[in-house]
This record gives sequence, C-alpha cells and structure tokens, in this order.
Amino acid sequence: MNQFLPSRFEERVERLALGIEPMDAISARPLTYQLQIQHDASLLGLPRPPIERHTSNRYALRYQPGLMTTFDLRFFDQPDRFYKPEHDRRRIVPRRLRVPILSLTDVETQEQAEADAANTNVKNFRRRIRRPTFFPGAAYDFNGTTSLRGRVTRGGLPMRWARVVATLEGTSVIVGRAHGDDRGEFLLLINAAVTTGSATPKPLNIDVTVLGPAAAPTPSSPDLPKLDPLWDLPLEILAAPGVDDPVATGVQPPDQPPAQNYTATVTRTVEFTLGKCLSGIEDFVIT
Repeated sequence: MNQFLPSRFEERVERLALGIEPMDAISARPLTYQLQIQHDASLLGLPRPPIERHTSNRYALRYQPGLMTTFDLRFFDQPDRFYKPEHDRRRIVPRRLRVPILSLTDVETQEQAEADAANTNVKNFRRRIRRPTFFPGAAYDFNGTTSLRGRVTRGGLPMRWARVVATLEGTSVIVGRAHGDDRGEFLLLINAAVTTGSATPKPLNIDVTVLGPAAAPTPSSPDLPKLDPLWDLPLEILAAPGVDDPVATGVQPPDQPPAQNYTATVTRTVEFTLGKCLSGIEDFVIT
C-alpha cells in the first residue's frame, strides 16, 4: 500500500534513520575535516549497512530491513586506509560511540502524533540527527591561540585516550578541554574565558587536569594492537535520541566499567603565554 501516491503508481520511500553532523569542539560549528566512519562489527567481517557521506560533510543511514536500534561506530581522521597509521592526518582525535536510533515504527507513530498536535514533524526529525563533537589532534589547523601541546604517560609509556580539563588557577572556571590521542599527546586550546572583564590574569596560570582510566587496558591477544590500531578506544554510549547529551559533546569522560572509568587523575599548574603555544614541557604522569 502506498503512503503518498495513488495505488496505480509504484512508490519507494527512503526514510532517514540516523543523520550525523560532526562538530568542531573549538569553533562549535560543523567540522570541516572529512572523517571516516566505520562500524565496529565490520572488523569481524560482519555485514553492516553503509553510512553515506554527503558533500556537506554530513552522514546518513537509511532505514532498511534488519536495521538494528544501536550501532557502535568509530570516527577517525584518515584519508583512505584504516590499517596504515602513516596515512593518519591527526587533525582530530578519534572517538568510538554507541549510537541508539529510533525504530521506524517509533518514528511513524511519533510523527503522526506530532502532526495531529501541531501539524509538524520537525521535533521528530531532530531526534534522528546526532552532532558528536571532535577535539583537535596534533595536526589541527590553528594559529596564534594560547595553547599547550602536552603528553601523558603511564608506567613510562604513552597513556592513550586521555581527557584534559583546564581551569583558571584556584577556580572552577573552565577555559579549555582536550582529548588525548593514541600516542598520549594532546593539543589544548585555551578559550576567551581566561579574560576577566577586559583584563587577562598575569601571570596566566592555569590548572591542567588530566584524566585516564582507573587501570590500563590490556589487549585480548598480543597481535591485537597491530591488527586494530584503535583496539582500546573507549566506548562512549550516547543518550537516547532527543536528549541533551554531555557524552556527544565530549564533556563527560568515558565511564563504562570496569576498565573505562576515568577516575585516575593528575593536576598541574602551568604558566601560559598569551597567544603562544607551549610545547616540550614535562609529561603528565598518571599512576
């Protein structure tokens, strides 16, 4: 039975199940870098529906038979070959997200209810759009910004996938956030909140707090890190569609027990220079 056309016509309706618009953590605008999105399960050779990339740098998944209601997706910045780390552009830090989607039945039911109530289905459409935020990687394009290139270690080795929060010394005023990469490196860009009125604190002392998992993850096999460079990328579970989500924005650190509870922390006060990027400072050590 056709939904929109008379029965003498053959009708095919394509419906959006999930729209993804990657956001830039620094500009708070849509990300201009092209990402690759990969199903976790595809690494096991399991078939998964394709996620289509549009020229607007948005991504779409359409309803189709057998579509599941959650997907584990990896987002990373590589031009074409996942298993060639030398091709990694490192403009953003990868993320691994579990994304719930509405079933087609739920969408149709809610659309009808909203149409009856307000003659619109805009609210329902918005529930199918997710806007995950991505943080600067080592090759992120910036200039003349107060910033810090730092490194995190644990047991003498780089600690992968750290989270970083910067606050004005002795206060709770957040002036920057960063995500660490697989090399333990992070790029922390300081925002305009460092200015109090028309003045900037002198010296510009900022408390930099680094968070990591309670315990270092261990691969299930010795070969896993070579086979899968993102094997230990934390799984972050997004909220239900339509709910404000601090996980999507990258503000809330991973909290999936037991290995991904980001409860190990270290804080150090760093003196920044306005308009300059600090580098070569002592590593942040997580114990």
